[in-house]
Amino acid sequence: MAAVTVLAGCGGGAPAGPGGSSTPTSQPSSTSGATPDPTSDLVAPHDEENAAATRRQDPSPSDSSAASAALPTVRSALETQRSRGEIGVDETRATVLGLGYGEDDVEVIDIQEHLGDPAATPGVLVGVVTGPRTCLVGAVTKQRVTLEVDGTGPPGEYRCVAPVTH
Repeated sequence: MAAVTVLAGCGGGAPAGPGGSSTPTSQPSSTSGATPDPTSDLVAPHDEENAAATRRQDPSPSDSSAASAALPTVRSALETQRSRGEIGVDETRATVLGLGYGEDDVEVIDIQEHLGDPAATPGVLVGVVTGPRTCLVGAVTKQRVTLEVDGTGPPGEYRCVAPVTH
C-alpha cells in the first residue's frame, strides 16, 4: 500500500520574500469553472439502473393493508414460539404454516447458514408472502422477534428474504 502525503501550499505560490510570507499565484483549472463532484468516482455510471433490478417492489395500498392486518397475529405467534425457546427453522415454519399460510408463501432461513457465519446470532429469518407484492419480513432470535411489512423482491430475484448479495 502506498502512502500519500499532501502538503498545503507546496508549489502554489511565489518564493517567500524578505518578510517570510509568500504570495499565492493562480493555478489553471482543468474543470473550466465547473466544480467537480468528489464522489463521482465512487458510484458506477449506471449504478441506479443496475440496482433497480434488486430493489423490493412497492406494495399496493390493498396489499399493504392486508399485510398490516396480518402483522400482529404472525408476530404474536412467533413471540409465543420464541418464549418457549424455539428459534429453529422447523419450529418457525410450523408456526407460520399453522396460521394458514401456504407452503410456497413461507420462507424460513437459518441466520448463521444464510450469512455463512457460525458466529452470527442464532435464529431464523422469516418471510411470509401476504399479497402479490407484499411480505412480512423479520427474524426470530433468542432475544426478540422482529417483523415488518415490506415489498416482495423483484420478479425472478427473490420473494421475501433477500440474498446476502442484495
